[in-house]
Order: sequence, then structure tokens, then C-alpha cells
Amino acid sequence: MSKPILPAWLVSAAVLVLAVGTEARTESIAELVPSQVIELDKANPTGKEKSPVVSSLALDPQGKLLLTAGDDHLARLWDARDGRLLRRLAAHQDWVRAAAFSPGGKVMATAGNDRSICFWDLSGGDPIRVVPGQLDGICALIFSPDGSMLGVGGFDNRVRLYDAATGEMIQTLEMPWGDIRAIAFSPDGRRLAAAGRTDRIRLWDTATGRPLVDLVGHRLRVNALAFSPDGGQLASGGDERSLRIWNTATGSPTAAFPQRQGKIQSLVYCGPDRVAAGSSDNVVRVWDVVAGRETANLVGHTGSVCALAWDASTGMLISGGFDTTVRLWPLKNSPSVSAVSQR
Repeated sequence: MSKPILPAWLVSAAVLVLAVGTEARTESIAELVPSQVIELDKANPTGKEKSPVVSSLALDPQGKLLLTAGDDHLARLWDARDGRLLRRLAAHQDWVRAAAFSPGGKVMATAGNDRSICFWDLSGGDPIRVVPGQLDGICALIFSPDGSMLGVGGFDNRVRLYDAATGEMIQTLEMPWGDIRAIAFSPDGRRLAAAGRTDRIRLWDTATGRPLVDLVGHRLRVNALAFSPDGGQLASGGDERSLRIWNTATGSPTAAFPQRQGKIQSLVYCGPDRVAAGSSDNVVRVWDVVAGRETANLVGHTGSVCALAWDASTGMLISGGFDTTVRLWPLKNSPSVSAVSQR
């Protein structure tokens, strides 16, 4: 069930003081609340089902359907516009950690601790295909931009690429470490990035399976990756609590933003110049990667924000967290920092 929030969603402005040489300047960070909240426990009127954490979410290409995955062994399909629960997807036997929509929007994939990958269509109640016995547990999956492949990572040292139409494994990409927590395809599908337990991010050529470059700079586990819309940048974040931006052509770092309180758990580009980062301190922070500054804090979650999705057609950011809620944030119409009074 969807819980509306009053449209006056600009709450306050936090003040950030930055030292610049011998001077100091004050910048305001807009503090925003969501325009809509989907409470997963309200979709369980009997109270007999466990209210699940939201460990992953995916938005269909039209922005009409929302897929969530949780620790109650279920995935759920929602109407993204009004927050109605449309279907429960029941086939997994353990925590469902990852969910994805195909680029065409007609197929969904889910996976998690039970080691199986389930493919679903939009109509039937049962999976159209189940690929069992994969990895020791799956943490991340994503369709390639053309929809031909599904990339999968988890608790070992290989990223696996599957034929999305048949479920057959077509390639494995070796990592020098295990416990892969994040994978991402470039927008053109020619590169795949993966990261996890260590401080290193690896990029491959997806056509040949050849490693292209290792991005080195993080000091702790990397939990989240996101390519920019043009593929020229890769954003990364994790346990060291700092967002980093990389030039994907050269492998060189272009920005390292100041550390914040929470560990970064999720990332998404909101257009070409903004990155949203969901954190373990329950806040989503929006960064302007060109100006090099934090422009907004999205507040309201009461648990770690582990999943983010961006709807470019409406300018809506969608977040999911361990507080068993999904929250919608209309960033397209949010006020700029310059519109917030300086204090």
C-alpha cells in the first residue's frame, strides 16, 4: 500500500562549511523527504507473513512496474505509480538478494542465497525458467543493455554470464578475489565491472572476456558500482564511506568525495552529472560530480538503503531499505541548492 507524503517536501537545509585556502564558505545541502512511501508490511494485511527487508529493486523501462527482493524468500511486483502490490513471486528457498528487469521489460530475473536464478514473465505465477545450483550464493545480477546476457556475481571469485534466452552459461570472468558484491554493464554493453571484498574493481571486455584494467584506490570493501549514462565514468562506493569517480577509458580516478557517516550500499546516476548514494546511516546523498559537492540529503528511511533505481522519464529516484519500505523522491523538480537560503 502506498502512503502519500504532503507535497511540501523541502524540509530544511543543512549547512556545510568548506575551507578554501584561508577562507571558508558556507554551502547549504537541501534536506528532502519522499513524495510517496510503499510500506511492505501494509501489503500483508493478515500479519502472518514476515515484513521483508528490501535488498534489491528494479524498475521496468517504462517506469510502470517495480520489482523488489527481500529476505522472506519472495520477490514482489508493484505498480510503480500507485504502490499497489500486483504479484508475489514465490520460488526461492532463501533470501532473495538480487532482482533485475530485462531491457525490454518483459522478463524479470531474481536470485539469492538458495543458489538458483529464476526467470519470470509478467503474467504467469511460476518461473518460466529456473537455473539451479549456481555459486554459493548470489549477491548481484544485471541484464546486458541489449538483453542478450545476464551477469551474475556472488560468494566466489567468478562473474558468470548467461544467455538470457536459454539460461545457459556462456562465459566466466575470473576475479583475483571472492565475494563479489556489485556488477555493472557499461551502457554499450562492451564492458563489465565487478567489485566486492577487496579494494579493487576489475573491468572486462565482454566480447573476449579479457580483463581491461583494475581500478585501485579504495581501502575497504566495495559494495556498489554504477556507470554514467555515456559510459565515460564509473562511480564506486563501499565500507570506507567515500564516493569515488573513475575515468573508464584510462582507469584513472577523477574524484574522491569526502567521507560521510554511513557505508555506501547502493549507487545510481541520476542523469549525466548527479550520483545518488544510499548508505548504512539511512540517508541517500545526492552528489554533483561536476561541481564536486553534495547537493541533497534524502531522509526518512530508518534502515540501511541497499537499493536505488532512477526513472529518467519522470526524474524520480526510488530507494529501498532494511526498514521494509520503498520511497519515491521527485528529484526532477527538487530545488537546487542555490534556491535554499544560505545560513
